[in-house]
Amino acid sequence: MKSWVKIVIGLILGVIVGLIIGHKVEIIERAGKAFIDLLKMLVGLIIFSSLVVGICHINDPKKLGRIGIRTLLFYMGTTIIAICFGLILVFIMRPGQGIGLFPPIHYKTASRGIGMVDFLFGMVPSNPFASFAEGNVLQIIIFSIFFAFAITLAGEKGKIVLRFLESMSEIMYSLTQFIMKLAPYGVFVLIATAVGSTGIKIIYPLLKFLLCNYVACLLQILIVFCITLKYMAKLRIAPFFKGMKDAIILAFTTSSSSATLPVSLECTRYHLGISPDISGFVLSLGSTINMNGAAIGQAISAIFIAQAYGIEVTAIKIIVLIFVSLVSAIGAAGIPGTGIVMLSLVLESMNLPIEGVALLAGVDRLREMLSAVVNILGDAVAAVFIAKKEKQIDEERYHSVTWLE
Repeated sequence: MKSWVKIVIGLILGVIVGLIIGHKVEIIERAGKAFIDLLKMLVGLIIFSSLVVGICHINDPKKLGRIGIRTLLFYMGTTIIAICFGLILVFIMRPGQGIGLFPPIHYKTASRGIGMVDFLFGMVPSNPFASFAEGNVLQIIIFSIFFAFAITLAGEKGKIVLRFLESMSEIMYSLTQFIMKLAPYGVFVLIATAVGSTGIKIIYPLLKFLLCNYVACLLQILIVFCITLKYMAKLRIAPFFKGMKDAIILAFTTSSSSATLPVSLECTRYHLGISPDISGFVLSLGSTINMNGAAIGQAISAIFIAQAYGIEVTAIKIIVLIFVSLVSAIGAAGIPGTGIVMLSLVLESMNLPIEGVALLAGVDRLREMLSAVVNILGDAVAAVFIAKKEKQIDEERYHSVTWLE
């Protein structure tokens, strides 16, 4: 049985059990807390290893230069726009409003006002080990950036550490996959707890949450990607989607942009006429750092959870959300289930209750299906745009692509 099917079953059973036992959910609440703690356990090392490895690969001298800078600016720009789409929709639709959850006791003691100056200087770590121990995600991110540049400057000697961190990154992804095998059980107890506390009224907000994500993803595709193709690359739009249809179907069914990478490479090279050098560099880099769909999901999820707990989202928290969503999209693996782990990173950074992932864990796979499509299309649009600027695209081949190819 596929993992997402098990998660959906856990979600349904959790709703039933939650309705039956009602407010007596404290008997299973500890099991849910244990699952949350497992997710929190992953965050620090995942973001450190993934971010360092990603930045070091970007700073490979062979990849620097005009193409690299143009690609990075394109990825950053489209990701920020994607986050803004998500924020606009979640504040308009307000899917989490009215759920009426009570923040955990520890949240009340941890919450405090923070100004812009405090926020900026608070990002600087005085002791990176303390940052890991305290789960201070922003300080971990800053340390990771400096550490990555130091590895690059160290040259050959730094590559030893880089190889170690590449192994650590793969190990952490494997550990993530292992822990996500427990997700059906974690979702069961967490949803049972949530439904037992709030009742059946939680189902409608979850459907509204999914609708919010889908609309934001469609806006990213229909506005940002289509405008890029039509006016920046000056190419017709229809051949692009015809050429990418195999990758779109695979991404939607697997919910994995990483697993779709080989098919995306084939589509861009043989269907869209992009040179192997451009497609290989841009798509490989994009599979690591360009996650438009994931950024949309994290932004909407964080505000949804704040609305569910009735927590005010200040301008400072929105700035933190945009920054962390952008960075976590760089560090996220394009595999199913990683979104929940990265969401815990975003919640920690915004000082929102990490227990809020309980609300979304059961429907996250449904969100990831369209999110993965946005991820791979964002990479392909970037490849088309860069190839056109570098005159490394066969336009005749691009415009002659058919649905049968």
